[in-house]
Amino acid sequence: MSTAKIVILTAVGFLVGVFFTGITINLAAPQLLIKEVHSPYDFEKTVRIIQERIAASDRWHVVDVYDQNAEAIAHGGAAIGRMAIIKYCSGYYATKMLQDDARKSLAAMMPKGIAVYENKRGEVLIAMSNGAVMGHLFGGEVGAIVEEVSREVEQIMGFMHFKFLTF
Repeated sequence: MSTAKIVILTAVGFLVGVFFTGITINLAAPQLLIKEVHSPYDFEKTVRIIQERIAASDRWHVVDVYDQNAEAIAHGGAAIGRMAIIKYCSGYYATKMLQDDARKSLAAMMPKGIAVYENKRGEVLIAMSNGAVMGHLFGGEVGAIVEEVSREVEQIMGFMHFKFLTF
């Protein structure tokens, strides 16, 4: 086989690999970045238990709980069904993350949020950003802090055997 054919086949193979990698990332990213799990409880009990577990933790507190359905309707949208967004924060981790000026922009992702919602089949689901993946994406000191946070969030969500997984 000539050198030209080898170069062409290598280039085509590389481009095909890039194409399929892009498709794979595009399809997998939503499932990797957002962790969604079924709750073993009804909507109200799920929201209450999460709030209680956050409040009972050493470093975390509930900032607010939003009725996203009411917010959507009140501000020009239509009903979206039962959905609560629980915003929670840790002064300890906020300080660790934001004391360095280079990381202050990460405040855009604070406070953390947990969505609790009921789908059209009546199932109650919980969704939040996947801390394990986020930690790997950021890496370095930010990744280490996110990993610590993720371990504590797993403990808070332990009532349902919740674990962050990268795959």
